[in-house]
Amino acid sequence: MRAPLDLDVALVPEQALAWPPTVCVVIDQLRASSTLTVALDLGCPEVVVTGSLEEARRLARERGSLLAGERGGRIAPGFDVNNSPAELRAIGVGGRGLVLSTSNGTKVLSRLQTMPAVLIGCFRNARACAEAAVQEAGARHLGIGIVCAGRRGRFALDDALAAGLIVSRVTDAAEARGHSCQLTDAARAAVRLRSAYPDGIAALRESSSGQVLISLDAEADIEICASVDSSATVPVLRGGRPLRVETWRP
Repeated sequence: MRAPLDLDVALVPEQALAWPPTVCVVIDQLRASSTLTVALDLGCPEVVVTGSLEEARRLARERGSLLAGERGGRIAPGFDVNNSPAELRAIGVGGRGLVLSTSNGTKVLSRLQTMPAVLIGCFRNARACAEAAVQEAGARHLGIGIVCAGRRGRFALDDALAAGLIVSRVTDAAEARGHSCQLTDAARAAVRLRSAYPDGIAALRESSSGQVLISLDAEADIEICASVDSSATVPVLRGGRPLRVETWRP
């Protein structure tokens, strides 16, 4: 058995800012992580992320890209689609790039861009993301940290549920490569929380973010986001200006 792999969870994003160099997995379960995964699955050749609506509009004009984003769960003024995997599927991307701006997830990505590797995870790509994280951590001799984007800087149930699922998938992937995992209390708590909600759709509906989507008649997004291990696509952040997301390659 090789040396244990350190595995932590930041249940709110501020906790991750104090980490040493770490292979990070950022989760904004409802909905940015799922939207990015679906966009790449649909064949977007380029995805740019930004926390600023003004910058998003400028980048989309310059690049001829689709413009996706929200504030408070509602589509941002002048945008093509909401931060919505269901809407992206409905319109198709037609080989165009995408510029995405969201309330939480894209801002967290920006703050973590100096980490050695930043992957983007959700229910849909949990197994693939865990395997990618273990490969990156092994190659770089680093631990893995799973970062919940949260909601307005606070704990978000939907993100924590996805974190618990990915922790379990990371443990499986590490053990398959001869590593044990050294879990922090937060990582253990996320696993316990996930096991308390065997019905993924019901759990997401119960979360504050899920309740917002229900109030906006966006339940189709909850169903898409609740699908577990349905995608082999792992988005990875590439630093620079502007920040880009592309498909991780082993």
